[in-house]
Amino acid sequence: MPSLFQVVAALLPAAVLASGLDAGLDDNRLVQLDGLIRYPIVPQRGGSLFGKHFDVVKRQIGTGTTTQRSGTFYTINLSFGTPGQSVPVQFDTGSFELWVNPVCSQAGGEESVDFCNAQPRFTSSSTFIDLHQNGSAKYGKGSVQFQYIADYVSVGSAKITQQVFGVAYNSSDLQVGIMGAGPWLDGWDSPYPSVVDSLAVQGFTKSRAFSLDLRGLDSTRGSVIFGGLDAKKYSGNLVKLPIIPSTESPDQKTRFWVYLDGISVNQPDGKVVQVFSKPAGGKGQPVVLDSGYTLSALPSSIFQKLLAAFPSAKPQPGSDDQYIVDCADPGQGGSIDFTFGNAVINVRYYDFVWHLDSNLCVLGAFADDNHPTLGDTFLRSAYVVYDWDNRNIHLGQSADCGTNLVPIGKGPDAVPSLRGECGQASSTTTSATSSPTSSHPTSTHGSTSSTPTSPPSGNATTSSPTITKTTITYTTHTTYTVTSCPPTVPHCPAGTHGPTVITEIITATTAICPETTATYTLRSPTPHTVTVTPVPPPQRTPKVVPGCTSGAPTTAGPAPTTLVPSPSATTVGGGNGTVPTQAPVVAGAGRVPVVGGVVAAVAVAVGGVVMGVLGL
Repeated sequence: MPSLFQVVAALLPAAVLASGLDAGLDDNRLVQLDGLIRYPIVPQRGGSLFGKHFDVVKRQIGTGTTTQRSGTFYTINLSFGTPGQSVPVQFDTGSFELWVNPVCSQAGGEESVDFCNAQPRFTSSSTFIDLHQNGSAKYGKGSVQFQYIADYVSVGSAKITQQVFGVAYNSSDLQVGIMGAGPWLDGWDSPYPSVVDSLAVQGFTKSRAFSLDLRGLDSTRGSVIFGGLDAKKYSGNLVKLPIIPSTESPDQKTRFWVYLDGISVNQPDGKVVQVFSKPAGGKGQPVVLDSGYTLSALPSSIFQKLLAAFPSAKPQPGSDDQYIVDCADPGQGGSIDFTFGNAVINVRYYDFVWHLDSNLCVLGAFADDNHPTLGDTFLRSAYVVYDWDNRNIHLGQSADCGTNLVPIGKGPDAVPSLRGECGQASSTTTSATSSPTSSHPTSTHGSTSSTPTSPPSGNATTSSPTITKTTITYTTHTTYTVTSCPPTVPHCPAGTHGPTVITEIITATTAICPETTATYTLRSPTPHTVTVTPVPPPQRTPKVVPGCTSGAPTTAGPAPTTLVPSPSATTVGGGNGTVPTQAPVVAGAGRVPVVGGVVAAVAVAVGGVVMGVLGL
């Protein structure tokens, strides 16, 4: 359930937000305004996702990397199913598929396994649709096999209907699921919508564009903004770079390829070492902007010149492509400067060096002639707008001087040509977008509201021309027979007169939004066409998510509940396993008061969905 601030942010006009909620907007919380969603992105430390490629025919394109040391990747939390379960996924601009639930026992070393086991999982839903088709993906490090399903996926309060994604039944060397934010590698017309597609098609954003602001490892202010940008998170102008067509790219695949014009190293002593400069009349060096890479990959000829600018560098034992360098302090001078047209992105030494631990650091790049990539060691210092619809990348120097959220509209040149406000004359206020905001309303019981939508060009489409949103109120009655109570329970309902019948009554509401029918072709491993038709609300029943045998989903919010006794151990529907009464699970925003002084465990259901077990 969205927080109170999220609800207020979605309902109040921008002018009110600008004048009265500056602090709230500026602390990097989730915010949904008309046409944009700002979502926090969090750096995580786990097993390395050092070099990661994704291929449409599921062939591994290796980088030769074998390190198992701690790496860094960036995650956002999405909510899956009904009731919604919040699950972290790596935000990856280098792949397309969305999948969850890695096999933790195969995540890698002990630390990786422990990290994986500590993450929430998608375990059950009353609304998922099994597409009866499997898929797989191989990365430069790690692989996954999954079963395709369709279900609700929420990005904050934006609830996407029938999002196709995978639930893993086998994986290796992967600690969290992955949200692919890149295009389908065979072209911009994907076989089914990604999350970026769906947000635009279902009216939450105006176009398939998002901005990415990773920030440094010690910062909590990174974010991804679907459908917008923040003019107070960069300095200077954003340079517009056309995405290199697949027919001209090094691997003939559709990726976020752009031309890099130059690299130089500004050493701490002030000496400048020229590493690469595009030849006169040339197009520069193609590189992919990929948030799924822990490090960056450069052609050997360029990498060797970069390496020479770090005289202390020496090969890391046991590795063919990593070099140990002196660890940089945050305040240390020196930078690696990347040139794109008229823009120069300065990456300070501290952000470009990969800190394996307090005393061991590795240069933030390695040699790769086949797949040159600028990964997190570059992106931490860049502000990037990925414009799918117009096939452009907008790139600038990352900065942070507040918040000014601006939506991205439709059509050519939809990304605003706004100069970054950092470094300009300071103002006394921090503003949100100046355009009016609106919520995505949900109708009352017995009625619906429809919002016409049209998909952007190049997107897989659904057969329904409107989005219909409905709120349904559920009342559930469950009868229990109490035969006895533990000695610690005063005033046992069974008493001395034998078994007592007690009824549990639950009333709650849930949003069913929106309902459409869609047909998709899933290409892997065998082409397979499926038609996704939602189950009407009265027929919704709990279903176990494939491959899940444990884990208890939590409610999206508190529901009025009358509590009654149950057996000492309760088998919970929906694939949650057997939960002892001693294991407390908090449903909603807080603990529900005990009725009649009874100590018990109660399965709380909303709309026929078992939501958890309360240990009272």
